Amino acid sequence: MRGCLIILLALALLTARAQDSTPYKSKPAGHNKNRERAAAAYAANLKKYKDNAQVLVLPGIVAHKQQQRVEVLVESTGLGREAACEFMVIGETSGHGYESCLIALAKPSAVHQAIRFIGKEPGAPADPDALRFWSRGELFNLSVAQTSAPPVRVEQLIVDRRSGKTLREEGFLFTGSRMVDSFDDPKKQVYAADEYDPKAIVSLFNTAYAVLEVPYAAPQGDVYANCAINPEHALPEGELLTLVIEPANKDDAPTSKDLALDVHQGSATTTNPAVNDLDRRLTSLRVQLRAAGAVLNKAPDLRSVFEALTALDRKKYAYYMTIKFGDDVELGTARALAMLLATIDSERGVRIEPPPARQVYYKAFLAGKGLMDRESRIDHPWELSLTGTNGQVSGMLLLIDSVWKDGQDKPEMEFAEFPVAGPQELRKQLDAEAERTRKANRRPKLPVILVFAPASLKYGQLIQFLEPALPTHKTIHVLVDETMPPVPKKTP
Repeated sequence: MRGCLIILLALALLTARAQDSTPYKSKPAGHNKNRERAAAAYAANLKKYKDNAQVLVLPGIVAHKQQQRVEVLVESTGLGREAACEFMVIGETSGHGYESCLIALAKPSAVHQAIRFIGKEPGAPADPDALRFWSRGELFNLSVAQTSAPPVRVEQLIVDRRSGKTLREEGFLFTGSRMVDSFDDPKKQVYAADEYDPKAIVSLFNTAYAVLEVPYAAPQGDVYANCAINPEHALPEGELLTLVIEPANKDDAPTSKDLALDVHQGSATTTNPAVNDLDRRLTSLRVQLRAAGAVLNKAPDLRSVFEALTALDRKKYAYYMTIKFGDDVELGTARALAMLLATIDSERGVRIEPPPARQVYYKAFLAGKGLMDRESRIDHPWELSLTGTNGQVSGMLLLIDSVWKDGQDKPEMEFAEFPVAGPQELRKQLDAEAERTRKANRRPKLPVILVFAPASLKYGQLIQFLEPALPTHKTIHVLVDETMPPVPKKTP
């Protein structure tokens, strides 16, 4: 028995030592001491600024409205040199200290409140479910202040393994975290970054669940694989620091601008058979590019629009463009324009916004033929084949389910066809399937519709047919001039 006890004690000691040296600590050494210092600073600041309406004091935070400055107490996690890092700053109750540079001794929602106090409102985070693929918001510069050294821009704390350089010093967007159902009470809405991990305050990748994030496209997988602690700026574990958050433009000048592109069908400019269909369709368009109510293109054609876009000051502003197709635009022409727009939808070009009401996202027309391969799909969207006759549109809706049967090594597809004479019949069938799924306690079907439609169909006709479905089925793929694959006949 004594020998077993000695072995257990030895194992416990080894485990403790391993925990001391592991890079996956949830809290750094000295965390409790830092909490005490933060509490003392909070009490002192309450007393110091009690009669100053220009200063907001919250636990771990002091916000100065006149100076346009938010100060947040943070501690260094002490991640090892070149350790992977996905977050610049997380909340104190986060379990992701093993992949964050700093831990704030303040709640994420309190940081949000402090930034609003100095007069800045949140923008909108990237949210693919809402067809928003670019984050936007006011731009802020972030730095860490140490007692014995000058402030350091936080971008210098991280190195990109691909380039060997630190992150671009372009600041961070105040997007704000999404509000979600509370974990304890689904009827209550909470600030997601307060209640759900990773409880990010400053994220190095695009997410709808952080207070601030990088101002460029940064998928989480790329950040995890390539962002690491900069060995030249590795911070001592548990060091108490001040994170300083300041607007990139203190004169209140915007860092982004909105553009609007209105697209309508004109007449073909040429009947020359040597001109390909794509060019013929693009030259038939009549377009208008606007910013703050002013028309930017001198002529109503795409050449003039691109000349106006080229003249924009991209060093000073990020441009976000909303596209609105007229009801008269043919789907074949919408596809041609979508191909062109995809070449400029970028960080250094223009960032295309989610579609307005009664519109589909422009990339709906860039659906690849690979979507037609039912065998290779992970899951099946609804399929809808549309035809137009004498101005009337009707369709055939196809439901596909993958069913696993005993003794089979892959699922078997089952098909159900529903004629849909109009928009309301489409909505009726979608609702009926949702109810069947609910009663059977099955996983809901993908809220995606794969549409097969002729190039001659008008945009307005497409939207009119899809409109009742769009509130629940925002993701639309339109395969222009493609025929829906046939439904296999049942074997007797």
